[in-house]
Amino acid sequence: MPFIRTRAAARLGAAAAAVLIVGGLTAVPAGAAGAQFVAVVSTPQVTLLPQSSGAQALQYHSVGVSVMAEQAPLSGVQVAVDASRVAGVAGLSLPGNCRFTDAARLHAACSLGSVDGVGQVEVGLRSLPGAKVAAKGSVRFTVTAANATEDPSSPPTTTTVVVGDGPDLAVLPLPTTLSLTPGGTLTVNPQVANVGDRDASGITLLLDSVEGGAWSVGGGFGNCRYGADAGLGAPTAVVCHFNTVVKPGETYQLATPAPVSAVSQAPDGVLMYGWDVTGGQIDSSITGGTPGHGAPLALVPVPASARHALPNVAPDINYDNNVAVSQLHLVSADDVAAVAHDVTGTVGRKVTTVFGVRNDGTVPTRQVPGAPGGTTAALLAMLPQGVSVVSAPKGCQAESLDGPPPVAALARVRAQAAGDGVPGAVYACLVTRALQPGAEADFAFTLKPTRTLHAAQGTVVAVGQPDDNTPLDNIATFQVTATPAAGTPSASASPVAHPSASATAAATAPAAPTGPGGSLAHTGGGDDTLPLVGAGLAAVVLGGAALALTRRRRGGTAGGSHS
Repeated sequence: MPFIRTRAAARLGAAAAAVLIVGGLTAVPAGAAGAQFVAVVSTPQVTLLPQSSGAQALQYHSVGVSVMAEQAPLSGVQVAVDASRVAGVAGLSLPGNCRFTDAARLHAACSLGSVDGVGQVEVGLRSLPGAKVAAKGSVRFTVTAANATEDPSSPPTTTTVVVGDGPDLAVLPLPTTLSLTPGGTLTVNPQVANVGDRDASGITLLLDSVEGGAWSVGGGFGNCRYGADAGLGAPTAVVCHFNTVVKPGETYQLATPAPVSAVSQAPDGVLMYGWDVTGGQIDSSITGGTPGHGAPLALVPVPASARHALPNVAPDINYDNNVAVSQLHLVSADDVAAVAHDVTGTVGRKVTTVFGVRNDGTVPTRQVPGAPGGTTAALLAMLPQGVSVVSAPKGCQAESLDGPPPVAALARVRAQAAGDGVPGAVYACLVTRALQPGAEADFAFTLKPTRTLHAAQGTVVAVGQPDDNTPLDNIATFQVTATPAAGTPSASASPVAHPSASATAAATAPAAPTGPGGSLAHTGGGDDTLPLVGAGLAAVVLGGAALALTRRRRGGTAGGSHS
């Protein structure tokens, strides 16, 4: 059932959420050891209108497979399409990265290349002239990767194809991200189109903030139930019923958009929205709720010129086009960013580099919840193997990979992000002064490459408030390149790291610390005497860094950028 899949989908971000909600997966397979991936078809069954239905049947229905690289980036990803079992029933339409491999145009090969996060390939299907109602077949997708195998707990990547007729309600998508300022309210107005060949007599609307608590849908309309249980955790669903008849080709929207609000400092969430025929899956799956006491909500036709772009969908009959999701984002004044620089040096010789936290927000940094007193931000630096730390600022402390669970989890995520195995030294640093907007706290490290390195990747993570406005810039990667020494290293040699040509760091790394304790004086990085409380550090710095890295991977953002 599509609605039960939303909680698992929300954990993977909007791209994966859309896949899981309409696909055949009821839960995300547990991460298994080794390099593996999860493959999910967009729908386990699709109904195609017979060509006798006219113009509606000429539309290709988009069907495909999504590949989720949850453990490490994938390379050489290929998808083989086998439509031999729908010969005489349905025809294929291919995207640009696919090609037919046989004269009958029933087999195709598609190349996704590298996948970091979620990769998708979609083909079009429509019935062939002469295909009778109830004719049936199947299309199979086989996914391979050069550096991984498919998780055996993945569901079958096969879509059953049936020729049939009936109403097909399709939701027209809202923006991928819906942003709200603190204390404000945003309104949503999802449109519904009947892309089938029969009337939809009576329809149902679903709106659900999924995670509940922080986000809520209001309105108090008399024909809606509030606090209904969709089986996704807290009962936060809103279900509305309309007696409207939506004819084939018509599009409707709400006469009054529905309001969505959030509590202060709400974390990012997910809004699920969709339409169904009366008595369909929404009505049979979602229970309870309290009727609103206001005037009933109405539907109004949408002129063709005002309709949202309809995705390449076709027959409900099908439920793969009924439900969609948007990310919910509370715009925050808090925003820290990580700063790192590429390092170039010689094996056995010292090199100084600077890692930093920059305040990109509009307000000064303040106490991080749960962190040691006075901590307004924190930094975690993860060096590649083959690099030793000669000296670190007194405001920083080394962390063991054998430490508490957040450390081990962070090490795994870091290794997956870099694709270079277990990271080397890990250091955590606390910022104990308020950083004004635009200010930066820098920490100077003296490093020594212990072996030849070619663009070995390290990662710096900045940790601030839980509602950080742009978590993707909390991570910056850097590369270490070390060439063999020509002779015995000079004890006084101390090269300085510098940004590479591709780096986009806002400030050039200074040659050495200019303030006490190794924290650069102009930034106010911290107090030398402040002890780094182990429990608070593990829970806040390491936990926050692991969360930031996970968000980056699940959002499909590749590594290798510099802040």
